[in-house]
Amino acid sequence: MKYLPHLLLATATALSLASCAAPGGAAGGAQTDLGPHGAEKFVLVSRLGGRVLNENDPNFSRTVALVVRVEQKMVGGEQEITASASAHRDGPTGSLFTVDGLRVHVTQPVDFGTEPRKTAGARITKSIAAANGKFKTVTAEATFSSPDFTSGVVSVTVPGN
Repeated sequence: MKYLPHLLLATATALSLASCAAPGGAAGGAQTDLGPHGAEKFVLVSRLGGRVLNENDPNFSRTVALVVRVEQKMVGGEQEITASASAHRDGPTGSLFTVDGLRVHVTQPVDFGTEPRKTAGARITKSIAAANGKFKTVTAEATFSSPDFTSGVVSVTVPGN
């Protein structure tokens, strides 16, 4: 009976670590539509256990939400695509949190993106030709690479019309 609390703690820890083994490094949220031509998605990324930091430090967080967002509009017969990536402390609605190597990258319909850098947010905009004023499908991904966290990758696709 004296080992029951240890067994329960070990089970909870194992389940928590198993969820972090999913693709993208952790549990992810569902895609959220932002109107007919926009969407966002996030993934939760956990801190690696190897480095111990002061939990009272304002730069400390156990979990970071990596959020990717795509917004589009027609401007003068062109499809204007704006993609952004942001890192948030303790969930997608938490305060912004600076991470190493944050990048947003649009892979479809044309390839463009930002360079990886240490920041809490990255944003890029590009206009492309829109035949007959129709939106093309857009896919974008957000990534970051930090020695303190598991690798984070999340992508979102907004269908065209």
